[in-house]
Amino acid sequence: MSQIRQSIVIYQCQTGKLETTETDCPIPRVLLSAGTQLAADNVRGRIPYCEGAFMPKEPWREPTPAESKLLWTQEAPPPHSGIGIVRLPSDIAALFAASGIASATTPLQVAELKEGEKCRQALDKLIEYFKPFCLSDAPPTISGMGGRQPGLSTATIDNKRGCRNGLHIDNWDGLPLAQKQQATNRICVNLGRESRYFLFVNLTEMDIFEMLECPKSGFYKPWTRQLTNEFMKRYPDYPVVKLRIAPGEAYIAPTENMIHDASTAEMQYLDVKVMMRGYYRIPE
Repeated sequence: MSQIRQSIVIYQCQTGKLETTETDCPIPRVLLSAGTQLAADNVRGRIPYCEGAFMPKEPWREPTPAESKLLWTQEAPPPHSGIGIVRLPSDIAALFAASGIASATTPLQVAELKEGEKCRQALDKLIEYFKPFCLSDAPPTISGMGGRQPGLSTATIDNKRGCRNGLHIDNWDGLPLAQKQQATNRICVNLGRESRYFLFVNLTEMDIFEMLECPKSGFYKPWTRQLTNEFMKRYPDYPVVKLRIAPGEAYIAPTENMIHDASTAEMQYLDVKVMMRGYYRIPE
């Protein structure tokens, strides 16, 4: 069994800490998988997995105290190697609630509701709220807003191939490994009525590169899907972290520098979220 390493860490940001009821929630914030495996889903009506895709391997378990110590930090981490959990201010949450977006049952309804006045006001306030987190002169912009069906072990769809990616690393920036500390990261806000789940392997691309003992020439090349899958083939028992993001919370994560995906496996309702890509710090 592969022992979890210390690399990418999770930080509970202090913004809005008095407005959350997180301490009253009985569902664990973090779970660990038994590793990874080739993806399979034969349920009728679901988009199939891409050939060679990987998914977490069950069962899930709570981390040991030693593992939790490796996964969590008490100080805001660097954007390229940290995940921040942020609670939205109550006024923004109230606007989204008034828009009815959490009650949408189809992606089409989400698309219709986001054009409503209340939702537009909420999105404007959301952008204003995240402006101080920006590390560049460009203001936050909405890169996506939608809803996904519940019950999916991993949820991201490769629109070009028409299938589900499985666990993957984003490559929107196309940067070589040597420049991944300068890559953009992502904010994803849970607008739904129940917790959604962010899956990730707590290793940076550089960690994986070194564990695979790749040739140094790869240091100056963009990351490939083949390297991501090779890691999961060679380390099939390295655990995937399952991080719960409650309604009204957001995560900030370096999705260009880590294996990740979303999961709706534990959900009963539509997974409604809004995303922003850019250069964001993780606030104290």
